[in-house]
Amino acid sequence: MSTLTDRYVFAALRSLPEGARADIERELRGSIADDVEARVEAGQPASEAESAVLTELGDPARLAAQYSGRPLYLIGPDLFLDWWRLLKTLAIIITPLSFVGSVVVRMALEPAEPAGAFGAAIGTAINVLVHLGFWVTLVFAIIQFNGTRRKDLGLQSWSPAMLPQVPRKSQVSLGDTIATVVLAAFFIGLLLWQRIGSLMYLNGEPVLVLQEGLWSFWLPYVIVLLVIEAGFAVVLYLAGRWTYAFAAVNTVLALAFVVPVLWLLATDQVFDWAFLTNVDWGADASTWIAGITAAVVLLIGLWDIADGFLKARRAGKPVPAAAAVR
Repeated sequence: MSTLTDRYVFAALRSLPEGARADIERELRGSIADDVEARVEAGQPASEAESAVLTELGDPARLAAQYSGRPLYLIGPDLFLDWWRLLKTLAIIITPLSFVGSVVVRMALEPAEPAGAFGAAIGTAINVLVHLGFWVTLVFAIIQFNGTRRKDLGLQSWSPAMLPQVPRKSQVSLGDTIATVVLAAFFIGLLLWQRIGSLMYLNGEPVLVLQEGLWSFWLPYVIVLLVIEAGFAVVLYLAGRWTYAFAAVNTVLALAFVVPVLWLLATDQVFDWAFLTNVDWGADASTWIAGITAAVVLLIGLWDIADGFLKARRAGKPVPAAAAVR
């Protein structure tokens, strides 16, 4: 299990250039160890001494800024990290939601223009991101200009209890999390598009691909699963690493999708084969389309389950802080 010092060093190093991490880690660990030893010799319990030393050092992100020579000047050093953390959180949550909402509205207004709907949704998401950056920064700038301090806003003071856990080798990256959330939003948009328009157009006319009866239960069920998957990805990112508990949850989510879809394909309840009358794909097209779809769904599901347990297994022992942030 990682100590408070391990967690502090990891949090301080992750925003520093890779080439400088090893030297700074040695210096920082040495300084912490010396201060802790001095407190212990003075009669303070070791655990209390470590916590007190780290509390005096303060937020590791601020310490990292000092090491890298990057003063926190955009908003002001007192509120800079609160501004940055809030901005990242809002961007992760609101931007994908704006993308899905834009797709739904545009497809409702112009169901025959899917490319335009998705292009407009991308533009909307970028616009939302820009506005988030502007308005959040403006609010913090006004607060800073008025001389308001963190303590005046009732914001929690930093303490060692707020340190992140040192991730294992299977660290969950922000990029992977954003990709998962965006993909979930994309597929939700596709399913809603099927409801108000179509997944396929021939000669400018909409052609049903999925059976309408699926909307009585199964397609809303899949949409709910996609929302849960996106939420799970965010929770996993906040946790920082895979565990066997997360792998088990991932397995349940995968099976909750794979098993019903395979059953629906086996009982011919997925595709509306009427669209095949408009294309020349051969007499047995329905058979191989359903077969390929089932194989893809099964392989993706099995890979997803196995990948979760492999990542949990690779978590193993904590890695050195300098290596953990690479």
